[in-house]
Order: sequence, then structure tokens, then C-alpha cells
Amino acid sequence: MNGHESPHGIISHYCEKNMTAVCKQLLQMHHFSTQDHIRDALIKEGFDDISQSTVSRLLTKLKIVKAPNVYGKRVYCVTETTNPTYTDSEIASQIEFVTHNKLVIVVKTHPGSAQLIARIIDLNPHQEILGTIAGNDTIMVAPRNIDRIRDCEQAVCLSLGMI
Repeated sequence: MNGHESPHGIISHYCEKNMTAVCKQLLQMHHFSTQDHIRDALIKEGFDDISQSTVSRLLTKLKIVKAPNVYGKRVYCVTETTNPTYTDSEIASQIEFVTHNKLVIVVKTHPGSAQLIARIIDLNPHQEILGTIAGNDTIMVAPRNIDRIRDCEQAVCLSLGMI
């Protein structure tokens, strides 16, 4: 404390930082079509007193946009990040397998998950990965150098929390 902050102010600041991190994690792991759905998810995470206006401010702070998913339904999406992307077993559980043919890496996902998972790969830049292309349930990852395709495959698996 610097003499100008109350203990309650420190707790409030900590809760706001934590709420922002949790909101970002939820948006990276799920497809939300309304702010009410995001609010409900945050309440389930323990933020009981969160209002819709607080959710709106969080979305603005995180630079979240609403964009169509593969089914044409508009959902909230993370567009830019300054922190490493959070991945956990829920994301990894959407992946059926990762393999390569010495030219390109293929990530096979459950239907509807490929674009989100490709976005996670793109938000975790790695020197071995040139870029991704995603469909509904398949992602093609272009390695920077096909002679190092196994290193690129390992980088993909690492960014998805599979290693």
C-alpha cells in the first residue's frame, strides 16, 4: 500500500485483473453469442456480482469483436493479445490427431473447432510455423522450412498444450 490505497482497493484491483484473465480464457475456449452467456459463465467461475455493463467493459478492454463462425453464427472472438494464449485440456480434447506428410502439418479436430484452434496457433507465434489455414474440422499448418517439419509439428503440439 502506498498510503493512498485502502486494502479494499487492492482486493478490488486484484479481482478485476483476475476477472479479465478468466474472461479471456473463457472466450478462447468457448463460442459465446451473447454477453449474457459470457456473464453466466463468469458467474459460474465465481464472479457473482458481475453486471452486463461490466461484461461490456471487459470485452472492450480485451478488444473482443463479434464475428461469424463456420456456421455463420456471430460469436465473440479474441482479436489481439499481449499475453500468451491460455490453453488447457479442454482445447486439447478438441483435437483428434496431429500429423504431417513431410510437406504440411495437419491437425484434425472435432467438427466446428478448427478455426478456434488455428487462431490459438496463430496467437502463439513460433519461428517454425509460417501460418495456418482452417476449415471446419481440419487445420493445415505450413512449416517455415519443410526440412524441419518435425520441429514445426512439435511447436504446434506445444502451442496447443499437447506436450
